[in-house]
Amino acid sequence: MAYDTDTLGTLTERFAALWSDLTWTDVSEADIAGIKDHVLDTLACALTGARTAEAGSVIRALSTANGRDAGVTVWGTSGRLPLTQAALANGTSSHARDFDDGGGAGHAGATVIPAALAMAESTGASGQDFLLATIAGYDVGYRSLLAVGGFAVHTGRGWHSSGTMGSLGAAAASAKVLGLDAGKFADALGIAGSFTGGVWAFIDDGAMTKRIHPGKACETGVNAALLAQGGITGPHRIFESEFGGLFTTYNGGVGFREKALEGLGANLNVASSYLKPYACCRGCHSTIDTVLSLVRDRGLRADNVKHIDITAGQTAYDMVNVSPIETVFDAQFSLPYSMSVALVSGEAGLDQFEPPRLNDPVVRNVFDRISFTVDESIGLEDGPQLRIELTDGTTIAVPAGNPTLAKGSALQPMTHSEVVVKVHALIDPINPAVADALIAAVDGLDKAPDIAALIEALTTEE
Repeated sequence: MAYDTDTLGTLTERFAALWSDLTWTDVSEADIAGIKDHVLDTLACALTGARTAEAGSVIRALSTANGRDAGVTVWGTSGRLPLTQAALANGTSSHARDFDDGGGAGHAGATVIPAALAMAESTGASGQDFLLATIAGYDVGYRSLLAVGGFAVHTGRGWHSSGTMGSLGAAAASAKVLGLDAGKFADALGIAGSFTGGVWAFIDDGAMTKRIHPGKACETGVNAALLAQGGITGPHRIFESEFGGLFTTYNGGVGFREKALEGLGANLNVASSYLKPYACCRGCHSTIDTVLSLVRDRGLRADNVKHIDITAGQTAYDMVNVSPIETVFDAQFSLPYSMSVALVSGEAGLDQFEPPRLNDPVVRNVFDRISFTVDESIGLEDGPQLRIELTDGTTIAVPAGNPTLAKGSALQPMTHSEVVVKVHALIDPINPAVADALIAAVDGLDKAPDIAALIEALTTEE
């Protein structure tokens, strides 16, 4: 469905006009298949994440305050919570091990799917309604991030986009499930933008707030849509307002309206998102791709590496140079660690990070031979530069490339079969039957009159 980008209106009004009107028949088969893979991937990550200390703490805190008998499903448990708090809990579970997808506002699935699914369960929406709302959230989240300069610029200022722009993606998904008209849809986006936030300060000490940011975005987005439905207005100039608008607050007064509107209604930004083949920060992924390619094509091995120097820009250095490596968070945000386990094991799944493997002498030996230096001329999306000295005197100098275009992106997509393999790897240790039920439920969503089968797959009997 093409949308006239010359029509006057604020960004929130333009997004709302499109998505309040867009229907299932306007979505391509490719986008439908793509979003189902993202839903499947996110929910598998959530079922694993629900068993972590971070998610467990959130679920216990909210359950203690609110009881466990009313509201909507808390995934991976038999409990229930009020609508907005279930979205918070499930968003935290989705991101608890940083293996969830990216794109949209940052971590697209974790910031959108818990909100859309909580709202769909609450309202009795169909599978198509849920999927369409999820696409709305991916699209609006991505366009909102473009509006404030994109991921690299936003991250470089210290903002965590999953927390900041994620709230607008969650609000769009929630508003779409509720069927809000264009005016109230824009109100929902304005309300969400009024309360959104998230900063990278967690990187200093590995604080749990990183895991919770997507959940808070979901909670904010659900609340925003409900308030808009109830008649509360939100600022329609939430981006553009010269005093207190998002352009001013997040990007020094500079906005990118045309980038945010490019292809509006024609490109729904499902393919703009990526799936994660590796269980670590996306900033490490192109380097892991490069290491595995050198292992395959150049015979690179742990025992023939003398020294590796990584050179990257300041933002990348700040993001993925956590030290010391003591927790799973530390390992996931250490590029030297990620390189080490990839070189030693030939993979970078969750078991390479949880727990960290630096007590393995082979991994430790490689890790100790890696240095990380800064070159401020290198942008975040330029990717790191690698200089590898081998024991035979050979030197390999190679660019790792843009991490956002690594394996799992539209340029190097994960196939549906690869997503299924990942789902089984995550869920089979819990219960293989749950993995099968989840795969079947997601596959049938576009024909399902409701989401009951999906909710059943996400519920654990206790």
